[in-house]
Amino acid sequence: MLKRLAAMGVLAASQMLLALLLYRSAFEAYRQVVGGIRRDISYGLQLHHSLYLFGALALFNAIWQMSCRSRRSGVIGACACMLLWTLFWANAFASMPYRSLLVVGIGTLVLALPALALLFRFARPGSVAVPQPGIAS
Repeated sequence: MLKRLAAMGVLAASQMLLALLLYRSAFEAYRQVVGGIRRDISYGLQLHHSLYLFGALALFNAIWQMSCRSRRSGVIGACACMLLWTLFWANAFASMPYRSLLVVGIGTLVLALPALALLFRFARPGSVAVPQPGIAS
């Protein structure tokens, strides 16, 4: 039980760190290539508040992915997180479409990674050879 909780915590923390790292890297690369960006206080406040939301979504996603019993369940949980993340940023697309697309794209990518890894967790029926009792291999 403790091992499972630790795995959920590591998965949630890695999602948050990966999202932060990707956003900072992409933002810095854009700033180096294009130059200064427009400072918008409402966008900065939304970005600040989104850190809390993304942390909650990453935690929920980690718990869901570690607790699900099927691929479909894992995909549904990841899609629910990605939908909430996109809806949170829907209002910012009108004023800053590129930065909003960057944040939403990175968030959905990072939230989808555990569901993609989930595909490797479940084997297709018949693909794994199961030894049968009484038959020597």
